[in-house]
Parts: sequence; structure tokens; C-alpha cells
Amino acid sequence: MKIIESRNNPIIKKALKVARDSKGQSGLFIVEGEKLIREALKSGAVAETFFRTRSTRLNIPELADISIEIPPVLFRELSTVTSPSDAICLFRYSRPQNFEEALAGANMLVVIDRLQDPGNLGTIFRTAEAMGVQAIALLKGSCSHLNPKSIRAAMGSAFRLSIFSDLEFHDLKRLLIKYDFSAICADMSGQSLYSFSFPDRTALFFGQEGRGLAEEIKKECTIRLAIPMQGQVESLNVATSASICLYEWAKQQSKI
Repeated sequence: MKIIESRNNPIIKKALKVARDSKGQSGLFIVEGEKLIREALKSGAVAETFFRTRSTRLNIPELADISIEIPPVLFRELSTVTSPSDAICLFRYSRPQNFEEALAGANMLVVIDRLQDPGNLGTIFRTAEAMGVQAIALLKGSCSHLNPKSIRAAMGSAFRLSIFSDLEFHDLKRLLIKYDFSAICADMSGQSLYSFSFPDRTALFFGQEGRGLAEEIKKECTIRLAIPMQGQVESLNVATSASICLYEWAKQQSKI
């Protein structure tokens, strides 16, 4: 096993750059902790480098040839959490199947417009997988699905879902028409979610925290759904709204 102690080592520099790359532009991502590392490996993600300290007890045969021991001070620098685990792995993201192929075989597409909070994004991923969603589309301006916070919040779902990022709305619109998807959005002024029957193919849109969907997109949504609420609550967190809407869809599809 290789041992690196200098922060100036090219391998360490590369990993530090990835750890600080909140936009996921490199195509690499950091995974921390045994459970998530095992989930990433099971999903087929390609591990590039496994970082450990002298005290690390994690033993995964697939990582033996790429293991590097580093001192605790460097380990803390690589970590993206307050209380680091004793295992960090650098993975390369493998793009999922062709987007059109995914659409052709899906009856629910979740579309995210300019969502900025990676925790919310990861929560939506986790709920989407649990409810049987086949694909996720992230429009330009959304935070990266490779963001470490998003990966932690998704608890493995980010590795298993077909997630397509950095999409332009006009390109997506053309494909939704081609594959006969109904564009539906969550909107407080819409009809009640609980009295609505979802069509065979649905593209369900969720917008940015606070501002919601871009007006251009909202105009294209032929159906708007509101979640009935009691008390003086004016709105719900976007991840909570997505969870409620997807639960209702899954229930109608007899998925739950």
C-alpha cells in the first residue's frame, strides 16, 4: 500500500480539488464512510483512489490496489463533513444510459429547475427511488448531483437512479412532446393533488427554493397541482412537496 504524507503530492491535490468542487465539473466525486462506499461500488461506480489512515479497519478487496495511507491532518482536509469517518474514496461518475432511451422506458420523470440546496436534491433522489421513479432530469442552474452533501442525503440513491444533468429546457420540451409526457408542476394555485389522476406518462417539475419554477417552464405545464394544507402554513420545503406528490403518484400506480 502506498503512503503519502505531503499535501503537495499530485494525487492529494487532485482529491482536494474534487472535494471543493461543489459543481461536480470534473466528473469525479468524493464518497465518505463504509456504507456509502459499498453502495457506490455495488452501483458500478468506478473507484479511482481509496484514502485511509493507519487506524482504518475497513477492508474491501476491490480497493486494495488503489489504497493510499495518509496522515490524519490530510484526511481531515479531504473530508467534507465535520466529523470525518476513517474511509474516503474518490470515484469517477459513469453517465447513465442515453436520455432518450430512459424516457422511452419511463412513466415518471422528475424534473428539477435550478434547485440550489444539495441536501434537498439528495432527499428528492432518495424519495424518488423509494417511490419507483425511473429517471431524474436536472435543468441548467441546478446544483450538482455529485455534490458531497447531495450524495450523503441521497443515501445511495444517487448511484442507482438514472440522473441526467445540465439539460436545457427547450431540448427537454421537445423530447417530452416526442415521448408523450404530460408536463405537470407543483403550484399553490393549482388543483388539489388528492383529486387528480396522474396520466400514463408524467414529467413532474419542481422549482428553485423560494422562487419556484421559471415562468417559461410554468407556462408549459398544462397541469398544476396544489397540496392542500391546514393551519397557517403557506408553503412546504421543495423536498417535502416532492415526497408528497411522488407518494400520491406511486399510490395510484399501485407501487406502494
